[in-house]
Amino acid sequence: MAFKSIRSRLTAWYVTLLAIILILFSIVLNYFLSNRLHESVDNSLTVSATVVATSAVMKSNRSPLPGLGQFFEQFMGAGTLNKFYRIYDGSGNVGSRSKNIDASKFPLSQTAYADALIGINSYETFMVDGKHPIRVITMPILKNNKLVNLVQVGTSLESVRETMKNLRIFLFTAVPSVLVLAALFARFMARRALKPISKIIQTARDIGQGQELSQRIPVFKVQDELGQLALTFNEMMNRLENSFAQMRQFCSDASHELRTPLTILKGQNELALSKTRDPKEYQDVVISNLEEINYMSKVLEDLFVLSRSDENQIHLNCRPIDLRDVVEEVCRHAEILAGDKDIGIIIAFLESVNINGDEVRLRQMIWNILHNGIKYTQPKGELKVSLQAQAEFALLTIQDTGIGIPEKDLPLIFDRFYRVDKARSKDEGGSGLGLSICKHIAEAHKGNIEVESKPGGGTRFKIRIPIATPAKNEPKLLT
Repeated sequence: MAFKSIRSRLTAWYVTLLAIILILFSIVLNYFLSNRLHESVDNSLTVSATVVATSAVMKSNRSPLPGLGQFFEQFMGAGTLNKFYRIYDGSGNVGSRSKNIDASKFPLSQTAYADALIGINSYETFMVDGKHPIRVITMPILKNNKLVNLVQVGTSLESVRETMKNLRIFLFTAVPSVLVLAALFARFMARRALKPISKIIQTARDIGQGQELSQRIPVFKVQDELGQLALTFNEMMNRLENSFAQMRQFCSDASHELRTPLTILKGQNELALSKTRDPKEYQDVVISNLEEINYMSKVLEDLFVLSRSDENQIHLNCRPIDLRDVVEEVCRHAEILAGDKDIGIIIAFLESVNINGDEVRLRQMIWNILHNGIKYTQPKGELKVSLQAQAEFALLTIQDTGIGIPEKDLPLIFDRFYRVDKARSKDEGGSGLGLSICKHIAEAHKGNIEVESKPGGGTRFKIRIPIATPAKNEPKLLT
């Protein structure tokens, strides 16, 4: 149960790995230090044995060699078992020795004697009284390839054993202490490193419990994997919040726009049924109801188009077309509607420009703008249309001589259901969604739409669509 969390597992893995490393390090350190200490003792014994061998001259009385006792006291130090020497004759009998050790406690071994016969130094370790380790070197003295003397120099290994014992005590104390501290530090660092995940969990839990979708996870300056996770979560929440906002906007827009015609339908039908009326009055009610139904159908259709475009579900059937042909055809149809209001449509200049686009959607965009201009242009007015290639874009300009748009309303005219003249738009049958759809169509073609206007000075729409290139002959999504 304790290792279900990532923090606990990371701590356990880190401490386990560190424990393995420290144990291996302790073993290696113990091995190499032991070897180094024994090597140092052997080197010291070799130097001492060399001094003794150089000075050794066997006497018939077997007394200690002159000066060797003083050498061992000054150079090797005094004390029982600390340092000692023995000198054998060629037959293996003791000819001279120091006074601080008895030869019977470690006799000359057969192995050391055999090595001495062939001129090889040997190193051996003995236990005195079963508990005191001593290190002994046996060095042969040859004369004419004949063994004449053997020199043995020994020293106690108590200092080495004590040093190794202290090392083991230190390691057995230090390693667990380091592991405990490492576990605490690792847990602290894991908690700190995984803090963004805890915030993600808490934020997701808060959102799941119905709190605000606007909550976001703070992103630190260090962009590691957890920082990227926080960024990804925030981006996901942005898209989710936008989706909910679009759903709420759709419901709000639909209810707002459909409330009025439904109220009218209800009121007219209730009025018609309140008493008996003649056929002409019933016919007027039916005609009025049909107008409201047509209006609601247009609103729902436009809302459906915008909703699908928000979800990237409308595919553009893009293919190479000459935009001039599309503009000419739409202008011919618009002339009929404009003629009823005595408004002229003037084609100022149309240049042949090839683009990759959806002809149906482009017709819809151009028609919406022309129809919008006709609605807001007074009789005897005019709409001027021009098309030309400009750098990498086809520039379509539609300018009317209508009532114009106040400057404060210009940034809002592409918002859904926004109307500058609300009363007139409803009377003209507009849904308030036409310019929003135009903006979506232009952007779906990787272009843009701009508007310039002032009250009483008319309105100019500028639409830019990229000129066709071979890389753009693919279906696009309306975004």
